[in-house]
Amino acid sequence: MSITEFAEPFAELEPLAELIGDARIVAIGENNHHIAEFGALRDRLLRFLVRDLGFGVLGFESGFAEGRLVDEWIRGGPGAVAEIGRDGVTFSLGESDEMHAMLTWLREHHAAGGDIRYAGLDVPSSGGSGLPALHAVREYLETVDPAAVPLADRAIAATEPYAGASSAVAPGRYAALEPAARDAATAALAVLLQHLDSLAPMYRPKAEHAIARHHALGALRVDAYLRELDDLANGRAPAVQSASRDAYMAATVRLLRDLLGADRRLVIMVHNGHLQRVPCRLLPTLTAPLLGSHLADEFGPDYFTLALTAGTGTTTGLAPAPDARLGFRVYEEKLGEPEPGSVEAALAGRGPSLVDLRAARARGIPGPERIRHAHMYSEVDVVQAFDALVYLPEMHASRKL
Repeated sequence: MSITEFAEPFAELEPLAELIGDARIVAIGENNHHIAEFGALRDRLLRFLVRDLGFGVLGFESGFAEGRLVDEWIRGGPGAVAEIGRDGVTFSLGESDEMHAMLTWLREHHAAGGDIRYAGLDVPSSGGSGLPALHAVREYLETVDPAAVPLADRAIAATEPYAGASSAVAPGRYAALEPAARDAATAALAVLLQHLDSLAPMYRPKAEHAIARHHALGALRVDAYLRELDDLANGRAPAVQSASRDAYMAATVRLLRDLLGADRRLVIMVHNGHLQRVPCRLLPTLTAPLLGSHLADEFGPDYFTLALTAGTGTTTGLAPAPDARLGFRVYEEKLGEPEPGSVEAALAGRGPSLVDLRAARARGIPGPERIRHAHMYSEVDVVQAFDALVYLPEMHASRKL
């Protein structure tokens, strides 16, 4: 592995620019959510990519339906950054100081004449509910096809019983439903999406229809995601999981390129597991092609992956909290020393480092077989999964969380 060390975390970023080259889609990961160092570094990397390399779109691991609020705010809409981060970024990922700094800079950059757009990549409510997307579809149909509004109403009514504030709540509600109720929800969502697809040539403007159709798809993908979780919990999951959330995130990337232009360079920020180029081994008996697998297959070298990880410090966990706004609370836990065979163990003792993994891949050099995933480890061929990796000596939970 080719390794560049820095006296301080990335005082200059030209080595990264050389690695990225002409890639149109750059994915920046993290080994867990709610980590201060990863949030601060992502903010710094985004500014560099936008100002110095001409990237013009940020796609974030958050609900697509909710992301409209963030995009409008960045382009001058009303509200305080704390409100926008809370309501426009799902799963509490917009509530840290680091995310507030990133969103504020994007707004300032736009106000100064910069051309930047934001979009959530994920299913609505990060898998907790299809309702934010379905209400957007209903609003669209009221304008272009009032006779079809009952289709949206049926989908809303059928999915309300399992809708939750987040994916920490919805799986339990879905598990409590009778099979007939689950099937009725799936059918109502499929009929709504089929209607939008069938009448696509009649709807104008095409961009608004494409967005409404993507909302309908998002609600259907939430339904499929909850069905997948239920199958997993009850031992019915196939050896290769379809991973509906990730298939939707890949579809969002395609939609952004269609709507904003394939020439617009796109930054996406998701967990390391989502962005890896090879299928993810979720369990010893379960594999899934996640977002990065779709993008690597479709875009090849035009898709560049940058994983972020760290050696020691603290990470975050989630605990059920029925009285909390999203049904969970974030807590901090201490990390142990890196486990043998991990990329963190291979880099232990180094300062902040940028690792070129493509060079090792090209020479057929085997690499570490695991990488941190929160307080655990994910089994993956690190050299094959990522194009480059940032290693930091320590990581800690974001202060506000």
